[in-house]
Amino acid sequence: MNQTQKTKISSRIGRPRLEESGEVNARILAAATELFLSKGVAATSCEAVVARAQVGKASLYSRYSGKDALFEAVIKHAVESGSFQMDATNLPEGTVRERLAFAGKAVLMQALSPVPLELLRLFLTEARRFPDLIAHVDSMARSKVVDIVARSMTASPQDAASRKAVAIAERFLDLTFAPIILAALTGRATSTSSDAIERQIAFALDILERSGPLEDALSPQ
Repeated sequence: MNQTQKTKISSRIGRPRLEESGEVNARILAAATELFLSKGVAATSCEAVVARAQVGKASLYSRYSGKDALFEAVIKHAVESGSFQMDATNLPEGTVRERLAFAGKAVLMQALSPVPLELLRLFLTEARRFPDLIAHVDSMARSKVVDIVARSMTASPQDAASRKAVAIAERFLDLTFAPIILAALTGRATSTSSDAIERQIAFALDILERSGPLEDALSPQ
C-alpha cells in the first residue's frame, strides 16, 4: 500500500469534517443548553448531552472535562454569541433621551425573551457552585449592555462611547434593568409589559435629567 492510499484511508477513519468545521461543538452546546433548561444541571448527564447532540463521547470529553466545564461553556457562549445586539441603523434620529429610551427598551426586550431569561434563572440557581463564573459572566454581560446603551447616545453609534456616556449608561441600567429583570424572574407579568417597561425607562430618564438635558451632561466641560 502506497503513501497516498494510506492517507486516504486515514482521512476516512479520522475525525469527521463536521467536527473540524466546529459544528460538533455547536451541537454539543445547543444540546446542553436545551437539557440544562428543561431538566436542570443536576439532572443532566454528559451521556444525555451526547445522545441529544448525536456525537460521540470522545467529541464531548475532548473539549470539556465534565458537566461543570460544559455548564460554564454554555453560560459564556450565551453572553459571547451576541444575545444582546443593537443595529445602529435602527436607532431613531432625535434627542439623546429618545435614542437612549429606544436602545434601552430594545435591549431589555431581548433580555426578557424566553431563552435569555431562562438562562439567567438557571445562572442564578447555580450561583453558589460557580462563584468565579458568576462574577466573570456578570461583568461581561454588563459591559456589553453598557457599551450598546452608551453608544446609542453618541453622534455616530459606531463610534466608541465617551466616559460620560458610559457613566450615564451604567446609571440608566441600574434604574431600569434591575427592577424589570427582578419582576420577570418573580413572575410579575404586569411589571414587564411593553407599557410598564416604557414607564420605568421614562422614570429613569427623568431622574437622569434632574440636573438638565442629557445633551448638556454629555458635552465637554
